[in-house]
Amino acid sequence: MYEAACEQYGRCNVDQRSFKGFLSRWLALTALMAPFTADIILPLLKSSAVAAASNCIGGHNNETCGFRWYEPGKWDGNFGVGEQMSALEVVQNTLALKRGTPLTASTGGTSQGNAAAGTDGTEPTVDNTIILAPSTTGDRVGAGFLTTLVLAMMLGGTYWLLS
Repeated sequence: MYEAACEQYGRCNVDQRSFKGFLSRWLALTALMAPFTADIILPLLKSSAVAAASNCIGGHNNETCGFRWYEPGKWDGNFGVGEQMSALEVVQNTLALKRGTPLTASTGGTSQGNAAAGTDGTEPTVDNTIILAPSTTGDRVGAGFLTTLVLAMMLGGTYWLLS
C-alpha cells in the first residue's frame, strides 16, 4: 500500500498516516461480505502485510513500524499511532476470511435486547440538594452580568462585521 497524496513527499499528517489501516480493514470486510472479491483483495493485503512487517525494525526497541512499506527491510524513521495501527491492521486483516461473516438473527445470532443496558432496571437515587440548590441573589446578578456581556460582544461583533 502507498499513500499517494503525501507519502512520496514525506509530508503526511497524523490522519493520513492511519489511512492504510482503515483501507486494510475496509478491504478485508469487502472480501468477507463479497467473497467474489477475495481473489483480488487477499493477495494485495498479504503483500502489504509482508512489506509492513518487514519495516517494523525501528525505534529504541527495534520493533517500531515505519510508514514507507515500498522500502522493505528499511525503517524510514516515521513512528506514531498511525504507523503502528496501519501495520497491525494490514497484518491482522490477512485473516479476514477465517473468521466468517457476522451472525444475524436468521443465521444463529443469539443477542437479546436489554433496555436497561445491563443494569437491574432500577433508577439510581441521586442527592439533588447540591445539584439543584436554590439560586441566590448573587447567582442571579452574576448570570445577568454574563448574559449582558455576551450580548454586547455579539452585537459588537455583528456591527464590526457589517461595517
